[in-house]
Amino acid sequence: SFKFPFNPVIALNGIGRFHLMTLDDEIRLYLSPIQFDPTALPPIFDISHPRELAKKLAGRFGLFKTIGWAIDTWSLSEGTFSEEAFFDDLEFTVQRFESMLYGHLEDDKFDVLVHYFEFPDRVQHMFYRFFDPKHPGWTQEGADQWGDSILDSYKRMDQIVGETMKRLPPDTGLIIVSDHGFSSFRRGMNYNTWLAKNGYMKLKGEDSKRMNLEDLFDKGDFFANVDWSGTRAYALGLGQIYINVAGRESKGIVQPGAEYDALVAEIKAGLEGFVDEETGEHPVAYVWTRDEAYGTYDPELIPDMIPSNADGYRVGWQDSLGGIAKTIVEDNDRVWSGDHCSLHPPLVPGILFSSLKLDVSEPAMGDVMPTILDIFDVEPTAQLDGRSLLIGAGEG
Repeated sequence: SFKFPFNPVIALNGIGRFHLMTLDDEIRLYLSPIQFDPTALPPIFDISHPRELAKKLAGRFGLFKTIGWAIDTWSLSEGTFSEEAFFDDLEFTVQRFESMLYGHLEDDKFDVLVHYFEFPDRVQHMFYRFFDPKHPGWTQEGADQWGDSILDSYKRMDQIVGETMKRLPPDTGLIIVSDHGFSSFRRGMNYNTWLAKNGYMKLKGEDSKRMNLEDLFDKGDFFANVDWSGTRAYALGLGQIYINVAGRESKGIVQPGAEYDALVAEIKAGLEGFVDEETGEHPVAYVWTRDEAYGTYDPELIPDMIPSNADGYRVGWQDSLGGIAKTIVEDNDRVWSGDHCSLHPPLVPGILFSSLKLDVSEPAMGDVMPTILDIFDVEPTAQLDGRSLLIGAGEG
């Protein structure tokens, strides 16, 4: 534990874990990102409701992580610690949250208990490079040592599900659901670069400075080299494309109506027809319009187009930061080697199974909330896009 005094009265309490990296020529210790101590939280910082629940959980199950992603992926990406340290941290974290789950099941004081395990996601993000021989980061040595780590994470999750089933109170329904599957992230599709090279985005110069997180969150500007007077479309985030609409955007030039519709259709056709010259593949599987993707939406906020990538591709790193990469498609040589973001949904289906009888003909994430409400015979307070999957609800 750590104490950070600000003055004689105010101090913050933190916790962290040390991992011994080497004892060779010098001692190297890795300190995990410091978390707020759940037993001594600052007055204005709540991580549970009621507030005292966090302290009670720590007293019962031990200290647990309280900020950010529970599984530390950034340090592995940056080479700060090793694969061995990653899995050591993962196992410690999973064991702590697993204990909390079983404790709540033993208490049997719940109407609905939701428990989230993130580790299969994090393992796949980090270790697809050793699972997919086609990935630029694949090596035989890495595959021999870590190639089974994804399968092992699923086995670990299966053990948790099996143990949960044994401990469930009588007549308790169980639903296991994931919001997505996974695919290899071999190549990045840079949509802003495609837009620029095809005349939809005008640049002030050819300075294709590569953005990083420091640029984005500290001192950088979005789209520093974009000439908005000649830009009709731009991409931001995980592949979303926005039309520079007059009256909506501060420097919009595309008129709503026929001009907007024609531009959307033109960009959609161009992206879906684009071929990666190096592989001969189509990086873009399908481009969704927002009317296709959303039932209801705020037209001032929702992107106009949502491209979805083909197997092996994901939106490029520079696009997600508002940068303009040098090439339209490039190899992904990073440790972050598996993904689901921006992929065509049929390529990354999630998992759904239950002890309840469900209609699983075409299930979707949006159906989970209506299903849970239906189980308890509760009417939703707002219009929901999904439907209840429950079979036989309300029947005599």
